[in-house]
Amino acid sequence: MKLVKTSKNQEQVKRSKTYIKYEKLLADIEKKKQFKLNLQEGLQKAYAKIEAELAPMDHELQLLLRDFLIRLDELATEFGVGKLNKEYLQSYMTNELEQLLNTFGHQDTVLSALFQKYAQVSMNDLENDEDLMEVAKSMGAMLGVEIDIKELLEKGQEEFLEAYKEKIIEHINNNPKDFTDAENLGDSPKTAANKKEANETDRIAKDARSIYMRLVKKFHPDLETDEEARNHKTEIIKQVTHAYQENDFLTLLKLQITYIDDNETDATSVADDMLKRYVKLLGKQLEELNASIHETHFTSGTAIADFIDKNGKFSPQKFAASRRHIQKQIEILKSTLASSKKRPKGWFKEQLMMAKDVVMQNMMEDMFADIFDTDF
Repeated sequence: MKLVKTSKNQEQVKRSKTYIKYEKLLADIEKKKQFKLNLQEGLQKAYAKIEAELAPMDHELQLLLRDFLIRLDELATEFGVGKLNKEYLQSYMTNELEQLLNTFGHQDTVLSALFQKYAQVSMNDLENDEDLMEVAKSMGAMLGVEIDIKELLEKGQEEFLEAYKEKIIEHINNNPKDFTDAENLGDSPKTAANKKEANETDRIAKDARSIYMRLVKKFHPDLETDEEARNHKTEIIKQVTHAYQENDFLTLLKLQITYIDDNETDATSVADDMLKRYVKLLGKQLEELNASIHETHFTSGTAIADFIDKNGKFSPQKFAASRRHIQKQIEILKSTLASSKKRPKGWFKEQLMMAKDVVMQNMMEDMFADIFDTDF
């Protein structure tokens, strides 16, 4: 006895635009879930590898850069700098020292003195700089810490952020970017969205029960006298009951679509309407997954995220390439510093030309950035 009858109507529902969208969303969600798991494991590996291998190398590199700038200043004092080259050297040294002070802070009195010399600003000027105060205020609001400019300058950004790391992470976790304080002002956008989502979830649950009751009523084996048909209906009911107990709405929906008869056109349209509601929930779930992944990237820092591949896994190849790059920079700086001792005058002239090229390149980049950022 043939119980299942597949019609053109059924096939249209099975492959409707809504159903195709559903399949894509489901595949995207599974892919993102796996990516998130890979990312969590990958970041842990990256943290450990950076701490053990890259951090010591990077510290060595920063110390060598420090020695390089000190040596450049020594020879500039010894040999003197022409008026034209003085401007380039001043700009170059200011930029390079500013970056190094983010690591060492003004507690490094040698670097601090050099910065004040080339930038021609005192610590008192920096502490009272309105632009810096505004940046610190903005940065503090975002990170959830009150930034004391003097402390920030003394410690440097790296040590400062490390000192407040736990507090910053706690603040980011507790205050997602869509957080809105709307106390005594009715429902906030987020609260309203949560209520809407809860209503949609509740409706899905009702839809699931509706499908379950419809299929149980239609295929209840006790109503069948033919043994073969009864066994077949028993299997269908097992599938239906299992899906309902597991809150597997999709399987219930598929079972309803599969066992729709030609004369049950109402069930076809109802199934498609149900699927549309389910697609909305899946879309919301995908958005939340993407937001969670983005937040994980943000809190881990770009340097660590650089070692994650397109699947969210730790990339030994990217890590090895970065390690080689830092090692090469270390070797170049060591060689450069050694050369400054052997032939100081020639070396100094070469570094002046290099500083000039760097400053001119930065000026060109800034100019093009201004051109392309201008609104017409």
